[in-house]
Amino acid sequence: MKAMFSCLSTLLFVLLTLTAQVVRADEVLAGPDHGPGILNVRSQSIGQSFRLTLPLLVPGDIPRGFQVFSQATWTNVWAEESSYLLDYEMLDTTLGFSYGISDRLGISVVMDKRSYFGGEMDGFIQGFHDLAGIDQNGRDDYSKGRAAITFFDPDTRAVVEERSPGDLNNQGISLLVNYTVIQDHPILPAVNIYGVTRYAFEKADFISNGDEVDMGAGLGFAKQVVPRLHAYGVLGYTIYGSQDETKKEVINLKNYQVTGLFALAWSATPKLTAVAQYLHSSSVVEEIEGLKEASHEVHLGLKYKVSPRTGLNLSFIENIITMDNSPDFGIHLGWFMSL
Repeated sequence: MKAMFSCLSTLLFVLLTLTAQVVRADEVLAGPDHGPGILNVRSQSIGQSFRLTLPLLVPGDIPRGFQVFSQATWTNVWAEESSYLLDYEMLDTTLGFSYGISDRLGISVVMDKRSYFGGEMDGFIQGFHDLAGIDQNGRDDYSKGRAAITFFDPDTRAVVEERSPGDLNNQGISLLVNYTVIQDHPILPAVNIYGVTRYAFEKADFISNGDEVDMGAGLGFAKQVVPRLHAYGVLGYTIYGSQDETKKEVINLKNYQVTGLFALAWSATPKLTAVAQYLHSSSVVEEIEGLKEASHEVHLGLKYKVSPRTGLNLSFIENIITMDNSPDFGIHLGWFMSL
């Protein structure tokens, strides 16, 4: 974990150094409804992290010209039911490039990788639960720092099988095309539509044995409610590649998912914006207690413009609505630069 912190610190230093070297300081023009935008945190929930997780895109997210961006999200998962125990953490990293062909049309290529490992956050989370008087929900019955996927006999609680969280590792590359239908209107919000296709280089094979290609589409909204306050929304639909029903030991996913996001962004200063958003994702896992529930994630964070063409995002992820199919806690760091 020290090596991970060292890598993240080095990455942040490099990003800030690149930021300082940007010489073009002219503002990137955007309509008043676009505003500062949302926290581009894709779902970190358990079932949603195995294959394509729909990107969240609103008007203004792909400005004219070239842009490069990178994100890292570190989440902790704890889920215990009569038939299984999930105790691990995930590092979700992305590196992407976008090109705004015009003010309306843009494309993006994103590489993603999800890595699963031990519970370095366990001590902090248990301490916070004790301080806030929140039930540990069984966490304190096990040692800290574990990385385990355990299946039980629901009647006897005898261990049936154990898996390494590393078996869930997956990575892929996505191509996205975005078009802004309505730029600015005195009454209507700005509206964009987009489509995305993901090809998986590595799959969590014991979870899903489907095709390597998944597809999704989204509809984004943005509106300035009052000066300095913007509201955003995203509706999305994901189609997963066909499943191979011949392998009965594989936990198959549903062949679709529905996504919904609502966000509010308040610009405290021209450079600093506070964002609160709620992300809902329909269930994707079939007939597994807890995991068959919908996912609910709350993101609270800040967007900071380091320069007119460069920004940093920092946010926290919490599952205050349901514990079954959502990350227990997470930290997100994002960086972007217009070239």
